[in-house]
Amino acid sequence: MFEFLFNYPASVWQDATLVFDSDWSLALLGVLGLIVFLVLAVTLLRQSLSIGRRLSVMLIQGLAAAVVLTMLWQPALLVQGSEKGENTVAWLLDASSSMAISDVSNSPGGDETRFSAGVQLIAELGFQDDADFQASLYLLNGELESAGSVSEIPDAPTGTRTLLAPGLETLLGTVSESALAAVVLVSDGSDNSDSVDAQWWQSLAAAGVPVHTVGVGKINSPDDLQLSDVIVPLKSPPQAMMNARLKIAHGRGGLVRARVFAGDELLAAEDIVLPDDVRQSEHVIQVPTGEIGIRQLEFSIEAQDEAAVAGLSVDPDAKNNRQPRVVRIEDDPKRILYIEGEPRWEYKFLRRALDDQPGVQIVSLLRTSANKFYRQGVRDATELADGFPASRETLFGYDAVIIGSLEAAELSTAQQSYLRDFVSDRGGALLMLGGRNGLADGGWGRSVTAAALPVLLDPALSAISFERLRSRVRPTLAGYRTSWLQLADAESDNIVAWQELPELADVQSLGSVKPGAITLLERESIGTDSGGFEPLLVTQRYGRGKSLVLGTSGTWRWQMGLPSEDQRHERFWRQLSGMLVDDAVPRIVVETSDPVYRDTDTAMLSVTAYNSDFSTLEQAVLPVQITRPDGTAQTLELPADPQRPGVYSDEVATSMDGPYSVAAVTPLGGESAPGGVGSAEHWWIQESGNAESFDSQQQRSFLERVAEVTGGSYLAIEDSVQLTQLLAQKNAALVRELRLPLWNMPFFFLCLFAAKAIEWLLRLRWKRL
Repeated sequence: MFEFLFNYPASVWQDATLVFDSDWSLALLGVLGLIVFLVLAVTLLRQSLSIGRRLSVMLIQGLAAAVVLTMLWQPALLVQGSEKGENTVAWLLDASSSMAISDVSNSPGGDETRFSAGVQLIAELGFQDDADFQASLYLLNGELESAGSVSEIPDAPTGTRTLLAPGLETLLGTVSESALAAVVLVSDGSDNSDSVDAQWWQSLAAAGVPVHTVGVGKINSPDDLQLSDVIVPLKSPPQAMMNARLKIAHGRGGLVRARVFAGDELLAAEDIVLPDDVRQSEHVIQVPTGEIGIRQLEFSIEAQDEAAVAGLSVDPDAKNNRQPRVVRIEDDPKRILYIEGEPRWEYKFLRRALDDQPGVQIVSLLRTSANKFYRQGVRDATELADGFPASRETLFGYDAVIIGSLEAAELSTAQQSYLRDFVSDRGGALLMLGGRNGLADGGWGRSVTAAALPVLLDPALSAISFERLRSRVRPTLAGYRTSWLQLADAESDNIVAWQELPELADVQSLGSVKPGAITLLERESIGTDSGGFEPLLVTQRYGRGKSLVLGTSGTWRWQMGLPSEDQRHERFWRQLSGMLVDDAVPRIVVETSDPVYRDTDTAMLSVTAYNSDFSTLEQAVLPVQITRPDGTAQTLELPADPQRPGVYSDEVATSMDGPYSVAAVTPLGGESAPGGVGSAEHWWIQESGNAESFDSQQQRSFLERVAEVTGGSYLAIEDSVQLTQLLAQKNAALVRELRLPLWNMPFFFLCLFAAKAIEWLLRLRWKRL
């Protein structure tokens, strides 16, 4: 009714401005209104009517005159709008092979494929004769392809990969060339283009075009079992047990068998119970590394007979149940430099705990008397022959440093600064231990190294913070959540394992904890009135590296107070030392974005390189050697990244399936720094025919985020009837000022008719016609 009376809907009136199209001024309209009022007044005064009747007739005639004058001035609504068909909506249909899965409900005919459901949606909503926007159709079939009409869409999808990210980026890049009002993406949201990063999200939002996403396919497939990822170390020591973390996606709980093969040799097999209350779980299995060399491992999972009741035995796609990985088995342990100022039990038990730690070598420097040191674990007679390293490059050759009961004055100011820079610049880990001559009692609170420590040690010359006190240790909440502080595999067992540890016999005050540092262990003093807890193990990030302070020299009493077969003391130090060296920044790092590339002909390669003093390598190019699966080798020059100093990256061609390796060496050319040459090798695998088998369920969270970032909306295909309204409300259409005439509104004519009819009826009643 509103639109009938006033020509246009109420929503148009709300966003519009009232204007007059006549060239006559509004002042003239006011003058004419005043003249009309005077004429009516004079005319009615000459008639023999009562005052009430004169006022009634004057009001009615004045209303009619006002309507006529308003119509003569041609009122109009000024709105922002676009002409019908002037703007375009791009309909983008995912044509990858995962869209061929039949899991879209279409009763009573049963399920139809995601692809056919998307085609039907576009035909019904995108190409209507009375649509407000022109429709352009695109297929994402490996690359972005334009289709003239729905009839040109193939019967089934044929793409081997889902390249949503580059496809959307290419499509939105045409915004400046055409009046693109919106994009409608019909997809299951499974992207395997390796292009989704922070820069891509920024460019998506900067395009200014809303992307409405329509999700097709089931979000959770109860019967599907998928080995989503396997996390293994790229390098492992020989004849050791390597931990492999399996990420398994499963629709239901059940029992699966995990196997690890090296060629035809079965290395490990383990039954895994999948929980019912989650859709992805992680499980750790141990794999023997074997002899030195390159090992290509294949991890696989398979539902067991016990899982048949739960439906896991009916796996719709077994291709996603396996993951290949390449591991380098080599005897190249990371090295920890341990400086101890006096012979003590902590030194003995710590070294013994780390003797059998695979992948870690402890190089110790024990002061036996003034200017005399006992060396263990050195490579040759010259290593540490003069005591603590006298140059940055020599110190930076280690991955971690442990300082025991040693006075800070034992090191020169330069050596103290090297130790600080070891953490901040080299990216190494520094662990300071308690002792009679350690921490504040050793003057470390007033040393140059103090800046890198996570606590503010007492800087007094006569600081005495080391005490022979019996103390019990407990982890903080952050400590319980720290993986390398787990003394048992299960959470409940870990709590008990810490509670049952024997007491320490000595402690050392750490002072105040710096802002940003984290307390992982606390100690409780026994036999004192305070009864409170003080920090015992504190850590923080400092520059590229990490520093820790452990305020005791008595963890060896854990070993002495436990049965000989109890390994909690050894586990504590092995996990702690493993963390110290694993977090150290390598001098040269070769990386690919994925350990396995599927159905692609290129791989993104990145190398981060430092000089021997860990300053960034400044070269225009970095040569690397690529070895293909057939054994052929090629030298490529990676260009320097202008945005990231020391980083060299480029795409490399991968034309055949199998394992690839890349080797890089630094320094270049004639550089001969004291740190020597740094080298690194990295392996990855190329596969074909299975990219679309992984993460084939509808990735709703990704589609929702695409819509949110661009200002669009997400809809499940069952709710796609709302799409027409969404396109009208959320678009980036080109608009111009439109003037919508109002002089011919039925409301004006009704007012005139009503005014004259009422006047005629009143005069008829008054018998004054």
